[in-house]
Amino acid sequence: MIRKASDTNEDVLMLQKLAKKTFYDTFAYENSEEDMKEYLETAYDFDVLKSEIECETSDYYFYLDGNDAVGFVKVNWADSQTEPDYPDALEIQRIYSLKEYHGHGIGAALMEHAISVARELKRPMMWLGVEEQNKRAYRFYTKYGFKKVGTHVFMLGEDEQHDSVLVKNLED
Repeated sequence: MIRKASDTNEDVLMLQKLAKKTFYDTFAYENSEEDMKEYLETAYDFDVLKSEIECETSDYYFYLDGNDAVGFVKVNWADSQTEPDYPDALEIQRIYSLKEYHGHGIGAALMEHAISVARELKRPMMWLGVEEQNKRAYRFYTKYGFKKVGTHVFMLGEDEQHDSVLVKNLED
């Protein structure tokens, strides 16, 4: 089941725990402990997450297995997007699931939900950034029709990383 995250302490704490775990499990092997620690403490700070949930141009959605959040997606539009290049688009800023749930259709369900949000908001396109070395994620996005159009900088702690920018046209 997918449901929108609310700004209750319970939801913010559930999101914080899930976001930190999924990000760490995905990227710790190739980044320094210091950069990971700085990023996790900054990006997934309780007050930062609460503020993002409360934002009118950004939403988080949980994928629930019973009462447990096992995946999530964050979408941004208008001025909440992390890059100004696609002002009419919907950005998928984050989409993760717990490793033990990979291959169970959670990413697909979250992606389909994000696409439906973009359509509801009448956004003509979607975009996201993905680390090129994350082959699993890259294949997943291209399966949904996302195509590389460039790169952008993603700061992980003090490490400047260059991610691919992928775009999906929804008007085709």
